[in-house]
Amino acid sequence: MQPSSKLPHKNQSGFTLIEIMMVIAIIGILAAIVTASYQNYIRQTQVMLIYQEINHFRMPYQILIDEGAGVTEFSPSGLNMPAQTQYCQFSVTPPNANAATPNAVQCQIQNLSYLSNQTLTLDRNNDSNWTCRASVGIATAYLPQACR
Repeated sequence: MQPSSKLPHKNQSGFTLIEIMMVIAIIGILAAIVTASYQNYIRQTQVMLIYQEINHFRMPYQILIDEGAGVTEFSPSGLNMPAQTQYCQFSVTPPNANAATPNAVQCQIQNLSYLSNQTLTLDRNNDSNWTCRASVGIATAYLPQACR
């Protein structure tokens, strides 16, 4: 028998450099998208938390109105509410007799660099309903539906 001049072919396995680079590029793009979405979600959650905190003032405020409380009782301490939380410095405005009360409860936002010097406010209308109002520096995408 004569030795065969043909050598057996070895199958190569693995990935080429281009395939690996494509996978890394796709992972990088996905990571950038996820990071932006996550930051947006965190900001929406923080603004929603502020909205929930300011809403806690509605009932005590209305109770003081119904009881005929004096002007001096319309403060966070007069409403048995905290004057400050992690994200808010609260201020309360006494109600206007038979009129709307703008800035009835206001949160001066703090400890959030993207919302520095911004406010979230509850206004009390003539019909005793409440309206949420945000300062112009808060992106609509972060606001709860009631404040848009």
